Amino acid sequence: MVGGVADRTTEALLRFGDRGKYVLKAALEVARENGNSELGDFDYKSVVIKLQQLGFDGDPKMILRAFEKDYGIIETTYKSSNQHWWKFIEIDEISKTLEPEEDPEITLIRVQANSLNMDELEKKLNFLLTKPSLSDVDKIAIKRIAFEDLVDLVNLYKRASQYEETYSIALRVKRILTLSYKVSSRINVKSNTGFHKEKGKGKDSDVDSIRLFDGENPIKK
Repeated sequence: MVGGVADRTTEALLRFGDRGKYVLKAALEVARENGNSELGDFDYKSVVIKLQQLGFDGDPKMILRAFEKDYGIIETTYKSSNQHWWKFIEIDEISKTLEPEEDPEITLIRVQANSLNMDELEKKLNFLLTKPSLSDVDKIAIKRIAFEDLVDLVNLYKRASQYEETYSIALRVKRILTLSYKVSSRINVKSNTGFHKEKGKGKDSDVDSIRLFDGENPIKK
């Protein structure tokens, strides 16, 4: 391999064009989100998911292999039957080559997205969505999310959706908003407990539990 990391990155992008750019971009974004992972900077499955968020459905396996074997800009750090992790050789050089002199506004959006802890919020919403019913504590938590967290996220969405570099952040915010709506729509849903037919009662037991909207008992004429 000839030249430095920046030169080899440029050669790889010239060879693979937009496909290479998307794969490298996805890997860099995953690395930023992972922070200091013990296994590496990014893994295959996370890159596939990130590419789908960016609107790219191709399989990155061949390109990632070329990045490692032909251009030496990444290297395997962990591999098993169902996982493959890599690290960037010089992540700062590669990032500068792919995204030269990033707009400060884009950097600010990334910083603010990281500070909002969207992973934790998404997990909490998914948990609330699976609960059979919402408690009063749950409802208070949903109100706080709606009037605090989502306000910040919507403001972030408006700005992140304006840039290609941060569009994946906008898509994630949109997914969280959809989840939030589904959870909030359950606030006024009443439990059906007490309306199940008890065993051993006659057929009139179902009728006894019915009340008309005006309060009239249908079996009392």
